[in-house]
Amino acid sequence: MKLPESVQNGWNRLPKLPRKWRIIRNLAVLPVLLVFALDLLEWPSLSAYGAFHRLESSYLLTPSRLVLQVGSGRQTICLSEGESWITMGSVMEYDSGGKPLDIDKFRAILHYVLPKEGTVVVPIPAADEDDCIYAAVWGGPEEAVSGTLELELASFENFIGEQTSRPETCTAQAERRENGWFIFQFAPHENHRNPDACAIRLFPWWTFSPGDRLENNYQLTLFDVNGKQIAAQSGITPPDQMLMQW
Repeated sequence: MKLPESVQNGWNRLPKLPRKWRIIRNLAVLPVLLVFALDLLEWPSLSAYGAFHRLESSYLLTPSRLVLQVGSGRQTICLSEGESWITMGSVMEYDSGGKPLDIDKFRAILHYVLPKEGTVVVPIPAADEDDCIYAAVWGGPEEAVSGTLELELASFENFIGEQTSRPETCTAQAERRENGWFIFQFAPHENHRNPDACAIRLFPWWTFSPGDRLENNYQLTLFDVNGKQIAAQSGITPPDQMLMQW
């Protein structure tokens, strides 16, 4: 492709750099071009959300918008929405093992890819700094402005021996946010008898245990601005789909 004559004349009028300065200029530009190329290839993932979004893209779940990101330590849960779907995934950060070139430390798994139909309840198995877990709800009547969610967490034992021997019910309230979502926060229960631990504290462990059941019973009640109940729904949260990058 031939450059326009005005552009070519302007280029020709630029002063010519000595060879030494051309080398310095090229060396300075090279790292910028390298970072730009890696960003286009989406490798490596330099953040937990970057790894999650890269996996989303590999399953053609784009464009999407991040709804919620929560986690502490090495585990992060991301919830996003597209035009007609909802995605929830976990991201783990691993040590490089002393390998200086091993900079892609984040590994993502998509646990849910759900259609945006009806009222969707999505458990968020990640604890924040206060050991609280979350659940997100999309949908419901437009006039619904608040809700109550009861979540029955199934009995579970993690690989270090902590367990809940029977299901445990937790309850939270939330108001609808401007983006249309309800985000429920569940605080851990105290004063559990040994050897049982609080099911809320153990819930994030299921992401380390492929094959364990994720399905949990729930009861959702939605209210209008006057506090009148306008909708109710009960069911079981979806099973883990365990979608990964191979």
